[in-house]
This record gives sequence, C-alpha cells and structure tokens, in this order.
Amino acid sequence: MRDSSKKRLFQPINPNPKSVYHRVVDEIKKSIFEGRMKPGDRLPAERELAEMLGVSRTSVREALKMLAAEGLVSIRHGQGAFISEQDPDEYLKRFASHLPVSKDTVLHLFEVRKVLEPRAALWVAERAVQTDIEELAAMVTTTREHLGHLHSGRLSLLASHDSNFHYRLAQATGNTVLVRLMHSMLDLLADSRSRSLAIPGRGERSVDEHYEVVKALKERDGQGAAAAMLRHLENVEEQIIASWRQE
Repeated sequence: MRDSSKKRLFQPINPNPKSVYHRVVDEIKKSIFEGRMKPGDRLPAERELAEMLGVSRTSVREALKMLAAEGLVSIRHGQGAFISEQDPDEYLKRFASHLPVSKDTVLHLFEVRKVLEPRAALWVAERAVQTDIEELAAMVTTTREHLGHLHSGRLSLLASHDSNFHYRLAQATGNTVLVRLMHSMLDLLADSRSRSLAIPGRGERSVDEHYEVVKALKERDGQGAAAAMLRHLENVEEQIIASWRQE
C-alpha cells in the first residue's frame, strides 16, 4: 500500500512563468530604489539581463512589459528599455507604492533587526578598527551635507545612505556570519525601507539617528551605541505602523 504521508514531504514546483517575471520586476524595482539605477538610465540588453538574473529572455520580456505598463520604464524600439525620466523624488514615491510590502514580513523583520543590530553596534564600539568608525561617520556627514543643498533626488540619496550605513555597520563588526545574514535580508530591508521613506521626513530623521549611533561609536560607548540603534529601529517601526493605521 502506498504511504500517503510521503505526499506531504514535497510540494509541486510552480511551472507558471508569471512567478519568475514578477521576481524580475521586483529585482529591477529594488535596484532603482537602492539608487543603483536612476531615471534616464538604460537597462542592460534583454539577453544580458536574462543572464545576470539567471532567467529566460521570455521572463525578462514579460517583466519589462509590466514595468512599462506601470510607467516605470519606457521601451524605445531599436534602443532598449530605459528607466522613465521623471522628478527623482516623485518617481521613487510612485515606485515605493508598487513594491509588495507584507505587513507581517516587515514586523517580523524588525523583531530580528532589534535583536541583531543593537548588538552589532555594541561590537563595532568594542572591536572595530578606527578607520571603520571614521567611514561610518563620514557617510553620515556627507549625506547631511548633500541634503543641505539637494532639491531633487533626496529619496534616492536617503535610500542609498540607509542601505550602505546598516550594511557597512555589519561589516565593521568583523563577524562574517552577521554580514552574510544582513546580505540575505537585503530584499526584505528594501521592502521596509520603501515603506519608511514614503513617510514624510522619516529619511532625514533616520540620518539624524544614525548620527547618534556614530557619536557613541566614536566614544567607544558600546551600550550607548546599542541603545541609539535600538531607538532608531523602534522609531522607524512605530512610524511604519502609524502609517498603516492612517491607510
């Protein structure tokens, strides 16, 4: 008699290519939001993009059609696909609204971040080389200076800064496992970042909160750095939850 329990060991692989091209769409959107691609930039050729993402050209073609329908890219015959040229801030606000952000996933992510990242800040204060701390401080200073005279493209700058700051902090711990964990969470981090940057003024406040973390790091105050990082993450989480209630 066939053992029916074996049926529960595996689930069928979904052969529907729609799931693949949706992932291609998400990857392209996130590259824009992270500042790796900007309005007016030309996307890699269809064949090259398929190779980079490890998918078929058909999946790439369908993804580009979907992005074009949303107005996020424009396809020019004989030239290729280009990121739509709009005001960068308005573009990113519109783009953020298209990112699939699961509330449960964001809340679960913050549960993990509030455990890992304050500890990471503590480790950096205790054992990072001085040049690592100076680099983190320079990132905050440079971003503040650019924000002081930048009239457009602020969201792109803030998204890039936030991504780089948190990832560079993990690297400064010298803990390779933590760095790998942070790298694995990058997609989820992009989702929560898109939600937080859609809140007016949240990005600028995050830079200020990063400054508080850096101040403690400069003083080699591990407990202070951990506390500042925890406050930062709690503030972002609280504002995201508040924005959901308003919706």
